[in-house]
Amino acid sequence: SWYLEARINYERKFGAHNVSALLLYNQSRDYYPSTFTYLPRNYIGYVGRITYDYKTKYLAEINAGYNGSENFAPGRTRYGFFPSGSIGWIISEENFMKRQRVVDFLKIRASWGLVGNDKGVSTRFMYMDGIWEENGGYSFGTTNPVNAEAFLYGTPGNKNVTWETAFKQNYGIDLRMFRSRLSISADVFFEHRTGILIQPQNTPSIIATKLPELNLGVVDNKGYEISVGWDETYRNGLRWYIQGNVSFARNKIMYMDEIRNRYDYMNQTGGSIGRYPGYYEYERLYQYDDFVKNENGELILKPELPQPYVKVYPGDCKYADLNKDNIVDANDKKVAGFSTTPEYVFGIVGGITYKGFRFNMQWTGATNVSKPLGIEYRIPYTNAGGRGLLDYFYEGCWTPENQHNAKYPRAAETSEIWNSENSTLWLQDASYIRLKTLSIGYAMSDMRWMKFLGLDTFEILLTGYNLLTFSPMKIMDPETVADNRGSYPLTKVYSIGLNLKF
Repeated sequence: SWYLEARINYERKFGAHNVSALLLYNQSRDYYPSTFTYLPRNYIGYVGRITYDYKTKYLAEINAGYNGSENFAPGRTRYGFFPSGSIGWIISEENFMKRQRVVDFLKIRASWGLVGNDKGVSTRFMYMDGIWEENGGYSFGTTNPVNAEAFLYGTPGNKNVTWETAFKQNYGIDLRMFRSRLSISADVFFEHRTGILIQPQNTPSIIATKLPELNLGVVDNKGYEISVGWDETYRNGLRWYIQGNVSFARNKIMYMDEIRNRYDYMNQTGGSIGRYPGYYEYERLYQYDDFVKNENGELILKPELPQPYVKVYPGDCKYADLNKDNIVDANDKKVAGFSTTPEYVFGIVGGITYKGFRFNMQWTGATNVSKPLGIEYRIPYTNAGGRGLLDYFYEGCWTPENQHNAKYPRAAETSEIWNSENSTLWLQDASYIRLKTLSIGYAMSDMRWMKFLGLDTFEILLTGYNLLTFSPMKIMDPETVADNRGSYPLTKVYSIGLNLKF
């Protein structure tokens, strides 16, 4: 793979006025694309930027990008124009701020601009028509044992498809006070993404082929980020510092060409990206009190309860009858949970240094996030069913002896599809707080034995990674992406190191 760039820079100062400009050309070629691996992926772009400030108090910047992608047809749709601009005011540089000693730095800023994306569901050559390819065979007549060759037409191209764009706004403030011991930074952002590349859904299946990607989707996103820190140093050399941050982002699907479902709780439009459609709302486990015996002595569900479309037994999952038709079936599935991407993300970094000793740690966390347990974690088979019974399920499953304290449905020797259906039982709260790193070190210098060995510095360092995790999701690591078999278990790492300087 290679990347080529050429630029021209200009800088000039006119008294209190500072001006700079940039013109840039770039071109790249990737020989290892994920699709059509025998064809390198190509991009080309032009960038322009002008900056201006007056006495480093009033700041302004204008940017523009003009980028071309191989995914779009040659001509007007291949290139996208993406302008942006920002302004800032360093209030602390004003004369009326010089007379006070509390605020050391104060800046307010705002930015607006367009950005683009050229990757959709199928990421390459969206404008090119598909081709006819052999696809099995068909037998005509009632007694003809010989199949005639069959051919399938690929996805049609769309010569009008082009870049999806997002209009972004950001408003922020930066503040340092008390001789820069206290630092605060806060941002609010808004994003309106249009022309998102998706395949249309609102078409009949009788067409019998995939349709090309269109610039159809619309998503809004908004949020904020706040960072607060304190850094204190004493005359004896002791220093301690701590900085915490929190960010929040929530998006909303405004349009995705979704076929409107019979019930509103099935629709994804109006909710966040990455939620889980087609999930039952889990209520509890059926108990013996929910059943009566029929004339044959068989247990049947009481008629006053909503009736599942399959036969159930004590210890099976009870799902909500959302449409109130007294039948629990696919019409009662809804869009459930939070997104796979957390809405809130937290972080704390802190430490202490004193002479040769230093200590620092980092905590991370997230909430408003959901992750499903994959099918391998939820099918309650015993070994007779071909799979092992996991410890967590064995300890928490329903049994006649553990009816009212059970968290999971009964185990069975045969497949129990009803209990392993997508439901909120298997949709876990993946919030967490984690001690990501912790390190303790001590450095020595000017010691007699060190001079004898010719050492300038001797430092020993103890470090740990992923030491503690607090989360309601106990079965899997809450930071991983859940799949059928989960992912590689989280690894704790302890290390000791020596740093010697001669």
